[in-house]
Amino acid sequence: MRRLAAIALGLSGLLCLVTPSSGQARPPIKVGLLLPYTGVIAINGQETSKGVEFYFAKVGNKVGGREIQLVKEDDEAKPDVGLTKTRKLIERDRADVLIGPVHSGVALAIRDYVHAQGVPLIVPVAFTRDLTAPGKASPWLFRVVETTDQGNFAMGTWVVKKTPHRKIVVMASDFVAGRHSVEAFIAAFRAAGGEIVKEIYAPLNTPDFAPYMAQVAGLTADAVYAWFAGTDSIRFVKAYREYGLTGRLPLLAYNTLTDDVLLPTLGDAALGIVSVGHYSAALDTPENRAFVREYETRYNAWPTRYVELGYVSAQLVGAAVEALKGEVSDKADFRDAIRNAATKIQPPRGPIRFDRYQQVITDVYVMKVERQGNRLVNAIVDRIANTSQEESWKWWNK
Repeated sequence: MRRLAAIALGLSGLLCLVTPSSGQARPPIKVGLLLPYTGVIAINGQETSKGVEFYFAKVGNKVGGREIQLVKEDDEAKPDVGLTKTRKLIERDRADVLIGPVHSGVALAIRDYVHAQGVPLIVPVAFTRDLTAPGKASPWLFRVVETTDQGNFAMGTWVVKKTPHRKIVVMASDFVAGRHSVEAFIAAFRAAGGEIVKEIYAPLNTPDFAPYMAQVAGLTADAVYAWFAGTDSIRFVKAYREYGLTGRLPLLAYNTLTDDVLLPTLGDAALGIVSVGHYSAALDTPENRAFVREYETRYNAWPTRYVELGYVSAQLVGAAVEALKGEVSDKADFRDAIRNAATKIQPPRGPIRFDRYQQVITDVYVMKVERQGNRLVNAIVDRIANTSQEESWKWWNK
């Protein structure tokens, strides 16, 4: 009997070691990544994923005493696929929090489902203005990238205040992101006293920009403002130079035109382009210098804007889990902790906070492509502080 009692006592001791209250055997916290790992914008998804993975690797894939498990799903930048994969992440994988997507159409497609399920979603890249507008905003959805309007609207005012350019030609991809972005620039530029000489829109995946350059060549203007992304950026920038416009009309843009990830391919054709966006690896602050140094050591490359967006998304998750000491079963508490974490983390870009619709309020930077050593960089020219989506509502809400 004594031997049995001793065995029972030993077993009870072992059980105590693995109970949830001891913190040693709690299951991992599952972070669902809904990103385009294949398809036309796969590079954006892959870079965002690297940012998330980099942050959690830095903290040993453990936060608040809990292991972090990343569950990746490829949404292929397709709204229907994105919704199917979101259902899998929530219903089958039991993800505690989601990070994604890149494509605005996917973000809008999953919004209602995520809202109904009550699972926190951090949107790193999809920047359609509609997602955090009053009609669509959800307390379960947070966004760390500026909207289509935020940076572009701020840039419209900046150009009039800080440059001699008063007559501008606008050129953009002919789909929602391109049109919304330049609409915001046009509204602010006109409000500040500027004149739009002409608007030119090219279809996505335009193989030859020569006909569009020909339209610009005959116009009397001071500069061009452009919004293109991905392979369209490469074709557009190279055609702009080949057509001899670089020396005659300064090229201004949203930063997707000169993403850090594109600069090696763009080469010298990108030199001198002035753009606006939330981040550049060339930002000279202690936080960013450390971030760039650590990232370059790991990946032998500078972090792109997408890496930073993924990293900040993961920072929010990490800070929220730490604040809750690893207890994330109450999703409303987890959601609130994510909201509160915004002012406690130190993003590479600088401080951020959320507005009443969970959209980030952030500094944006005016950058100019320069060669520094053997590397092309988006060198910081100016900072536009505390841009918010509500500034742009002055015009489109009308």
